[in-house]
Amino acid sequence: YPVSLEDLRLAERRSDPTRLQKLKSLREDRFRLMAQMAKLPADMVFFTQITMEAADDPLFLDAMHQANIKGALVGVESVSPEGLKAIYKDFNASGRSLVDRLRTFREHGVHVLGSCLFGLPTDREETFDATAALAEEAELTFAQFVMMTPFPGTVDFKNWEASMEKDSTRIDGIPLTRHWLIPQNLRPKIYTPHPMLSSEEIRSRTQAVWDHFYRLSSIWKRSRCTPTLRSRLACVVLSKLYRQMYA
Repeated sequence: YPVSLEDLRLAERRSDPTRLQKLKSLREDRFRLMAQMAKLPADMVFFTQITMEAADDPLFLDAMHQANIKGALVGVESVSPEGLKAIYKDFNASGRSLVDRLRTFREHGVHVLGSCLFGLPTDREETFDATAALAEEAELTFAQFVMMTPFPGTVDFKNWEASMEKDSTRIDGIPLTRHWLIPQNLRPKIYTPHPMLSSEEIRSRTQAVWDHFYRLSSIWKRSRCTPTLRSRLACVVLSKLYRQMYA
């Protein structure tokens, strides 16, 4: 989703129309692509990743549906304004507005895999329950709950690596700051210290949210989005597999 409606509004206010024309052209390219995808066989389905701003663009969502894009991974990240500001995504929605935006995708025929992040410095004990409740209220078809991990090339990694200069911690002979090289079974779950919560508390509370969202009764309720009993059962199996693989 390279061009939001807000991008277009801001470009229209500029005296130079060149920027607006470039954005309109890029947006039209996406619609042409989806129009071509819509001509493909009906059993060829697609899944994508898209930003929350697309929820404000019903024409784009309808084009996605017609192009047989069945679902989208949407970065929810945090359910609080403070959390979104901490990761420079305060253009995302929070609270009631977030629920409405996520439901909008479903209303236009696009299922959402919501991605939520735990371990932000703004997180508190109540953040975990609030996230679990919102994921259900927003009627997410799938959700993932990941813990903050600093990756190379990000601001978070640069700051974390600088803070670890005097820390000689090694696991299996590998410096902690090269955590992706550490064998999976030895790799820590949390890397950056939290001002309020211990690493184990973040891990256990994150696991509890996974368990809550993917409990059988909730999965069965969400499976009503499918048309037949057979597809509902498939949805249950797929949900359980997803939880087993990623939780």
